[in-house]
Amino acid sequence: MDLNSIPLMAALKKRMHWLHSNQSVLSQNVANADTPGYKAQELEKQDFSGLVDDLSGGGSNQRTPSTIKMQATSAGHMAAGGSMADAPDPQELKGGEESPTGNSVVLEEEMIKVADNQMQYSMVVNLYKKNMGLLKIALGKGRGGA
Repeated sequence: MDLNSIPLMAALKKRMHWLHSNQSVLSQNVANADTPGYKAQELEKQDFSGLVDDLSGGGSNQRTPSTIKMQATSAGHMAAGGSMADAPDPQELKGGEESPTGNSVVLEEEMIKVADNQMQYSMVVNLYKKNMGLLKIALGKGRGGA
């Protein structure tokens, strides 16, 4: 059984992937907090309800795409732009304060974002575990099953 055929499981997997990518962007911001001229980056917010709609067939992404993208056969393969396949692209953080050296990273804000990202990732992992437990029970392989 392919867990990606279950829309909720596929949505949770995509959310974990986005949160992992977000953690990478946040850690780059923290690592470059003292680098002159470095501009803080952020990922575009993920619309979870739209993600579930797309995966369940109710969204508009089910139509023929207007552009053709290169396809990687593994998540570890490099994409055409040099980033990991299926990884969201970070964008420059707008509206932040800038130091005299041109650095726009506010370390306190980044650390709050890191903590929030960690809490969200833990929540998604717990939801994934709970759903796996429910599937095991339904298949008779969990608590008291054969």
